[in-house]
Amino acid sequence: MGTNRDELIRGLKYELIAFPLLILGPILITIGFKAIKQQNNYLWLIIGVLIAITAVTLGFLGIRIILNAFFNDK
Repeated sequence: MGTNRDELIRGLKYELIAFPLLILGPILITIGFKAIKQQNNYLWLIIGVLIAITAVTLGFLGIRIILNAFFNDK
């Protein structure tokens, strides 16, 4: 019962993509709330929320792929 290295690398790629998005999402959300107060502009808030949702989704997919690489019965 070994580790499927190709699946492990694929899962780590998902995690590496999700990590910067996890940092960028809250920053853009904060900028978005400040833009609403000053200019009544919702663009940054919408982009920040979409990036945050994408980051969480990619993070969960990456964890699932990594766990399947370790514990798959093939």
